[in-house]
Amino acid sequence: MKAQTYDRIKTLVDIPADFGKSLIPKGTIGTVIECYERPKEGYAVDLTILSETGEPGFEYESVILYPDQFSVVIDTPEMGAFISAFGDISYEVPQVVHEQSNSSESPENQANQELS
Repeated sequence: MKAQTYDRIKTLVDIPADFGKSLIPKGTIGTVIECYERPKEGYAVDLTILSETGEPGFEYESVILYPDQFSVVIDTPEMGAFISAFGDISYEVPQVVHEQSNSSESPENQANQELS
């Protein structure tokens, strides 16, 4: 597979917007949110688009892209504005931590005691 979940990408071609009537321009930055192998290699991508209304901020579009429509990037000049507007965003997935109990009671009994 060309990309992994949470990779930053840059479009290599203009992309038709799925929910709009416009084209997303070549060079738009996005993040891979899902990867597909079947029926064909493809990627669900959230694209960050500068607002066309002249107002500060971004618009977002979710699209399915194929490997020939984008390249994976580490950092780009366009990301500078995104990072300064939103801080240095980390795309790490939080991990669930289970605390171990030293008690010999069952989890159901412990839960019932906590609710009492």
